[in-house]
Amino acid sequence: MKTYPSIFNDVIGPVMRGPSSSHCAAALRIGRICRDLMNNSIEEIYIEFDPNGSLATTHSGQGSDMGLFGGLLGWNADDERLKDYEMHIKNAGIKIDIDIHPIGASHPNTYKITLKNKKETHQVIGLSTGGGMIEIIEIDQSPVSLMGDFNLTLIYSDSAADLLESISKMNLGEASLHSVPLNSS
Repeated sequence: MKTYPSIFNDVIGPVMRGPSSSHCAAALRIGRICRDLMNNSIEEIYIEFDPNGSLATTHSGQGSDMGLFGGLLGWNADDERLKDYEMHIKNAGIKIDIDIHPIGASHPNTYKITLKNKKETHQVIGLSTGGGMIEIIEIDQSPVSLMGDFNLTLIYSDSAADLLESISKMNLGEASLHSVPLNSS
């Protein structure tokens, strides 16, 4: 399905709780992607901000924490509960640590997020690119370019060649297939 630009989401901005679409709505979208990656089961979150980026000083004042934690809880950008996000994230039993130190971020609105539960750990690096738009640039130390505007399936495999051969035999319709080598560290 082809999508077209919208004056409401691409020019005016998303429906959201303020004060900033870059810091609140985008943070929420990043949080929702993190939640999906963890199959809705998050017990611990470690968030890193670069001291040279905008989020080091504005993450609480501009609504980034509110948006990110709302997204991690599975909420939408206009959810009435966002104003009480601190209470809800605490009641969810999610342990959160925020650390401000050099992470080598080249973009001022960079989120480096490590997520854990009893079964798995994942790391996501996401960017707020303006107007509520995002780009996920890394998952588990592997480069990606995801804007959150399409559904996708991540498949982890030790043998990418065999996996791609099997998938290429499937009828995927108009779906596209991209292979990204995983780092072995």
